[in-house]
Amino acid sequence: MTGNWWWTAGALTAGLVLGAAASGLTRRFLRRECALAGSWWLGAVLTAPILGLLCWCVGVRGELVVYGFVAVLAVPLAVIDWCEHRLPRALIWPQLTGAMLGFAVLCLVRHDPAPGVRALAALVATGGLFLILAVATSGGVGAGDVSAAAVIGLVTGWGGWPQVAGALLTASLLALVMVAVSGVRQRDDDDAVVPFGPCLLAGGLAMTLVSG
Repeated sequence: MTGNWWWTAGALTAGLVLGAAASGLTRRFLRRECALAGSWWLGAVLTAPILGLLCWCVGVRGELVVYGFVAVLAVPLAVIDWCEHRLPRALIWPQLTGAMLGFAVLCLVRHDPAPGVRALAALVATGGLFLILAVATSGGVGAGDVSAAAVIGLVTGWGGWPQVAGALLTASLLALVMVAVSGVRQRDDDDAVVPFGPCLLAGGLAMTLVSG
């Protein structure tokens, strides 16, 4: 247990450094100036507890590196989507590619392709589901949301199908809460605009922490 505390403290420290560095990506891809959203301390404060919790729940395993990589990029993606309702492909595609490569390495090292095959199947399933939703809603679900769903499907699919379903359910519940609370921005036709990317990323994080 003592060793785990040390690793968690190290993950928190790494989160502060990596979060501060990743805030540069937030500033780069924000289309309008926003001092708070692109501040180094906001990135550090958001990323540090996420990496600390991941280390505590997942343990010192190969998965931690993959989850940590996804989480570090998830913070600027969530901030950008919250501010501007878009998920830049220049961030989300490297996130997806890096996670795929990381899981592929784990499969090769452990001589166990089953989790990787399941993760790819979950990627296709969630990405396909959101692609259908994007077509059906005529823009209600954006291309960035489709990519984010693919990332979450991949990451949670590594653990199992219940985690995939749980992540999507959690994301949907969070979106409903955001619609219900005051302050959600409105379109001209009075339909609530919900940044679904942060909901998806939070759902994936929640299931990863719960499943360990």
